[in-house]
Amino acid sequence: MNTRNLSITLLVIAVMTSPAAAQDLTGTWELSAQGGRGGPQTMTLVLAQDGEEVTGTLTRTFGGRSGGGGAIDSDVENGTVEGNNFSFQVTLSFGGNSFTQSFSGTIDSDSMEGMIEGGRGQGRPFSGERKN
Repeated sequence: MNTRNLSITLLVIAVMTSPAAAQDLTGTWELSAQGGRGGPQTMTLVLAQDGEEVTGTLTRTFGGRSGGGGAIDSDVENGTVEGNNFSFQVTLSFGGNSFTQSFSGTIDSDSMEGMIEGGRGQGRPFSGERKN
């Protein structure tokens, strides 16, 4: 094998074995998920990314039985992104109770989709659109 062919072969191998660059999750996202008895649920997710680390806040609005619910903010914990895959957790606390939910999925430019696990019931799908 001549030097030129060897160089091209090594370059191809390097490109194929290098990890994909992490997509950028930074911004404000509007997420939608099926909310159980309450019907569809909309959440606002504000994320910042530093390399593969993701931080932010998830805001949910609950109506309550008499319409007097309110917004609950939860910090994004253990957030990571690798290539187009991401995951993070949030801990919801209200009424003296708390539980952790895990979000995982994929990002494609200004849209994301995935699953929410934990809390009450089985996992449920969610989707999201970047608002800015």
